[in-house]
Amino acid sequence: MEFAIPISRFDPNNVRWGQPRTGPFRRTIPFMYHENQITLNNLILILQPLRVVELDWTRNQLVLEESKRMPFLSRLEQFQSLVMSELDKQSKDWIDTSKFPVSASPLQLWLKSRKLTLYLSAQPDALPFFIDGNPAVFSEKTVKPGDIIRAIVKIQGLSLQMSEDDVWTGKSRIQHHILQLYKVTPDFP
Repeated sequence: MEFAIPISRFDPNNVRWGQPRTGPFRRTIPFMYHENQITLNNLILILQPLRVVELDWTRNQLVLEESKRMPFLSRLEQFQSLVMSELDKQSKDWIDTSKFPVSASPLQLWLKSRKLTLYLSAQPDALPFFIDGNPAVFSEKTVKPGDIIRAIVKIQGLSLQMSEDDVWTGKSRIQHHILQLYKVTPDFP
């Protein structure tokens, strides 16, 4: 069983870094979460309900924003800043190569201007999606800009993008996977 952390209780300073894992065209540094005497090997967050700003079906992206009354995305912004700082400090330890690119902005931001971009799977219609507690199909017919969505997201780690020759391209992103999506009733503030 995996445990999820509500974003309202998430403290970015409790995130720990695992050992780099190598895969095709990427090296991933996994995240763990340690609070008091408890260590979670997976970082899973339950986000507050967020408003759909945009759905890009060609790029499989869901762009969400929070209401001004619930500023919990600031915790993800702080987390993103900590990831950028750690990337700057440790990237040379994570990459075993003498060829080291210089990039002005090596981390692709997933949170910009109070908007969070989540990547859908290659098959968005297969995502676990619920409306009023009932299973539904995530599609252009069931989700539109302006709708309110609550997401449960597994943050897998920092993904360093590698070339065919296993050389870091200088690009990276916070790798995540949407576990579940819930459409919230329109009367939510």
